[in-house]
Amino acid sequence: MPGLSMRRLLLSARQFCTRHPVAVGVTATFLLSLLLRVLYLLGAPDRSWPFSIFFYGDSRFFHTYALDWARDRSPAQPTLPYHPPLFPALLGWLYQLLGEPRGDAFPYKLSLAVLHSATVAFTWAWWRRVLGTAWSLLAAGLFSASFGWLVLSTTYSNEVLYALFLSATCALVLQARSGLAWWAAVLLGAVMGLGSLTRAEHLYLWPFLLAFAAFARDRQVPLKPQLVRWAVAMAVSLAVLAPWSVRNARVIQELNAQAPGLEPLPELTLVTVYGPINFAMANNAQATGGFTPDLVNKLGADGHLDAANPSQRHLLLHGYSEGLRWMAENPGDATRLLLAKLDRWLEGLSLGLGVSNFPSGLRGARPPVDVFIPESHWLKWPLALLLLVGAGLSLRAPHRAFSLFTAVLLHRFLITLAFFGYARGMLALFPALLPLLLLPLQVLASRRPTLSARLPAMASAALLLLWLEAGVRAMSEPRGFSASGTTERTGGKLIQDDWVQIWPKS
Repeated sequence: MPGLSMRRLLLSARQFCTRHPVAVGVTATFLLSLLLRVLYLLGAPDRSWPFSIFFYGDSRFFHTYALDWARDRSPAQPTLPYHPPLFPALLGWLYQLLGEPRGDAFPYKLSLAVLHSATVAFTWAWWRRVLGTAWSLLAAGLFSASFGWLVLSTTYSNEVLYALFLSATCALVLQARSGLAWWAAVLLGAVMGLGSLTRAEHLYLWPFLLAFAAFARDRQVPLKPQLVRWAVAMAVSLAVLAPWSVRNARVIQELNAQAPGLEPLPELTLVTVYGPINFAMANNAQATGGFTPDLVNKLGADGHLDAANPSQRHLLLHGYSEGLRWMAENPGDATRLLLAKLDRWLEGLSLGLGVSNFPSGLRGARPPVDVFIPESHWLKWPLALLLLVGAGLSLRAPHRAFSLFTAVLLHRFLITLAFFGYARGMLALFPALLPLLLLPLQVLASRRPTLSARLPAMASAALLLLWLEAGVRAMSEPRGFSASGTTERTGGKLIQDDWVQIWPKS
C-alpha cells in the first residue's frame, strides 16, 4: 500500500539520521550553503565578471598570476614576492581544469562557492563539540547566509581559501586540549604552513595557539611529550614553507644582482616581503586606517612597486622603523589612526544577511582592496559588544574551550593595529567569531531550559526565509546597481582599487 510504503520510507530516513547525525548534518549544511550561493550568483548582475560589484580586491593580480601558472609560464623579469602564492595557484589549477576564461568567470566563481560551502559544512562538524548541535546549526546558518561571505565566496578572494585553513587550525587545536597526537601534530603543521601561504600573518598565530594550549591543557597529560609534538608541528609548518622560501631567495638574489649599488634585500623571506613596506604605508601622515598606497605612489615608478627604486627599497628594508618613528613623533595622530583602523575592521560586523544584506541594505561604499561597507552600519556596535562579552566569558572555566577563539581574535586585533583595517579581515575570522558571538546568548538561554532548546531552532528556521528571498531574486531580472568614484583620465572608467560608491537602481 502507498501509505504504508511512505511510512516505512520516513521511518528508515529517521533511523538513518539518528544513526549518522554528523554525516546528515554535514551534507545538509553543505547543500544549503551551496544552494544559497548558486541563487545569489544567478540573481547577481556580476556573475560572469572576474570580480564583484561589492569586492574588487586583488582580482586582477590573481587572474594574471593564475594564467601564468596555468600556462607554466614564468615572468620575464624576477618580481618581488609581494602576494602569498596559494590562492592564485588554486585559481590557476581551476583554469587548467576548466579551461582558461573566455569572457565568463561563472564556472570559477561556482567552484569557489563549492569550496566555501565545504568549509561551512566542515566547520559545523567541529562546532558541535563546543556549541552543541542546535547552536552549531544556527552558527552554520549564519555563516552560510552572511552577505559578506556570499560576496567573498563567489569572487576571486583569498579569504575563501583562508577560512578553510583557519577552521582546520581551530579544529585541530581544540582536539589537542586533551593532548596533541603525533598525527595531529603533523597535520596541524601542514595546515599552518598552507594557511601562511594563503595569508602570511597566519604564521604569527603560533604564539597564540601555544598560549591557548598552555591555558586550557589537561593537567593530567604529561607536559614534556606534548612540547616535543608542538615543536614537530612548528617544524612541519616551516617545511611546508621551505620550497616557496627557496624560490624567494633565488628571486631576491637576482634582484640584488641587478642593483649592486643599493642596500641588498634580505634573501630569507618565508612568504612575502610586504611586512615593512605595508607597515610604513599603514602608519604615516597620509594613512586613513584602510589601505592607502599614497606613500608609495609619491615615490615614483608610477605607483608600482619597484625594488630598484631607492626610496621604495628603503621602505622594503626599513619600513618598520619609519612607521614607528612617525608614531613616536605624532602620538596624537597615531592614536586617532589606530582607532580608525579598528573602526574599519569592525565594519565587518555591519554586514548583514542574505542577498539583500538585511538589515543593513545595499547602499554604501567599497573601499580600496576591501569588501563593501553599508551606509547603515549601526549593526556593528551591538555585535561588537556581544563579541566582547563572549571573549570575557571564554576566560571562565566552564567555557575555556572558547578561549581559543579569543586568542584568534586577539591575533587579528593586533595585526589590524599594526597594519590596515579591513572589513574582510573580520569576515575571515568567522570560524572563530561566530562561537564567541553566540556564547553570551547560549549562556543566557541556558538559564531557561525550554528557551535553550527552542531559541536556536526558531532562529535557524527563520534564517530559511533568506533562502526563499534568494530564490525569488534568482527568478527575477538581476538587480541593477549604480556606482561612482574616481575615474581614469582617459576613457572615464572607474578606478576599481579606489573608493567606489554603490547604490541599487530604483
